[in-house]
Amino acid sequence: MRIKVGVIALASVLAVGMGALGQAKLESFPQGTTTMAFRIVAEDLSEPQALELQVIAHPDGTYTVRMVLEASGTADQLSAFGFVFGAAGLLYGGGQDVSLAALQTLMDQRTRLQEGQEYALPGGGSFTDVAFVTIAGVQCIEGTIVDPRAPDAKTTVAFSLSHPVYTTPRVFVERRRDGRWQTVFSLELVGYTFVAG
Repeated sequence: MRIKVGVIALASVLAVGMGALGQAKLESFPQGTTTMAFRIVAEDLSEPQALELQVIAHPDGTYTVRMVLEASGTADQLSAFGFVFGAAGLLYGGGQDVSLAALQTLMDQRTRLQEGQEYALPGGGSFTDVAFVTIAGVQCIEGTIVDPRAPDAKTTVAFSLSHPVYTTPRVFVERRRDGRWQTVFSLELVGYTFVAG
């Protein structure tokens, strides 16, 4: 079922953000409550989905991480959500495998990436079309992961530069069909708030 492609992609993005390979370490979040709202679109879901991640940094040095995933659809469309957290290892993007090593390298080096440059990735492929963008008030560096072994697939990903964000602020997975690029999965930060506490 094609819906599983989007769910696997979502699970992998969340694994990158919430595992040891995180976009921002919990220690990066200031004392208080940071709320990040995401919009998720998958080609086989009838409606956009909502994901809210909240990081609460307590005065005693402990943290609470809260996640709410709201999905609407038919029973068949939502059946795949049961294994959202079981996917790990690769970000599957409609025929394009993007290794977590490549994503981790980009995350680690994001402050060194320069607009307009192209970067070779571990395991093959490259990070191209690099540009500075602002997503929901968060300054980011964004580029597209392409691999000559998968010419009909590409993944655009953004990494936060100005604010701690628990997972990547933007991911677009595209496939070329009939000579045109079509987005088959997207996850995008649409709201970012911080309340000191």
